[in-house]
Amino acid sequence: MTQPYDMGKQLGDFLRGVLSQAAPGPGGPGSSGWGRRIDVSKLPSLYAPQEVRRFTAPPGGIDNLALSSHDVFWMPDRGEFQVDFDGYFQVARDNPTTREWATADVYVNLTDLRLKGHDDTLGPINVRINSDVVSAGQTFAAGTPEEASKCRIATSVTFEAPDTGVTLFNREPVLLMNDAIESIPPVEDPNGKAFIYRLPLYDRAQPDGPPMAYLTELRYTVGNYLTFDQAEEIRAG
Repeated sequence: MTQPYDMGKQLGDFLRGVLSQAAPGPGGPGSSGWGRRIDVSKLPSLYAPQEVRRFTAPPGGIDNLALSSHDVFWMPDRGEFQVDFDGYFQVARDNPTTREWATADVYVNLTDLRLKGHDDTLGPINVRINSDVVSAGQTFAAGTPEEASKCRIATSVTFEAPDTGVTLFNREPVLLMNDAIESIPPVEDPNGKAFIYRLPLYDRAQPDGPPMAYLTELRYTVGNYLTFDQAEEIRAG
C-alpha cells in the first residue's frame, strides 16, 4: 500500500472513532454522555511517584494528574476573554484491549476536574466536571510498536464565575484531542487541544435560553502525577 493511502485510512479510522462516541447529549440530569461508562470499582488510584514508560500499554488505573489550560471565550456584546487555568484532572483508564502498544485500545472516563483561573473583568473562574454527563473517550491503537498514538475525550464541564453569579455548561462535547501521545498517560505533554468551533455555553439557571458565551479555543498541557496530598489539597480548595 502507498503511504498516502495508509495515512488516509488512519485518519478515517480516527474520525470514525471520534464521531461514534461524540453524539450531542442534553447536558442535564440523567444524561448518559458521549461514550461508555467505565467500571472503576476494581481500578487502583494512582498518585506520584509512578513510572511511565513510552510505547507501553499499562494496566488500568485511575490517574491523578496536574493540568493547565489556556481558554479563549467570546461573549456577545462583551468581546473576547482569554483565561489561563491550573489544577488537576482525574482519568479512569480501563484495562487495555491488549498489552501491546501497537494494537491496544484504551477506553477512558474523565472522572474529576478542578481548574482555577482569573479574569480582570469576570473575576475568578472555576472549571469542574459536569457530573450529569459521562465524559468518555479512548486512546487508539498506534499500529506499530514505536509510533505515536491518538487520543480524545468528549468532555462535559461547567465554568463557574462566582462574582457574576453565573455557571455555564456545554451541551455539545468539548473534544480534548492529542494526536501524538507516546505514553499512557501522556505526562508532561503540552500538545493537547480541543476540537471546537464557537462551542456554545449555556447558563445553568436558564438552560433553555440562548448561549451566554462561546468557547472558541482551548489548549492544554498534561503534567505529571500528583501526590495524594497535592490532589487532596486541590480537591478541598
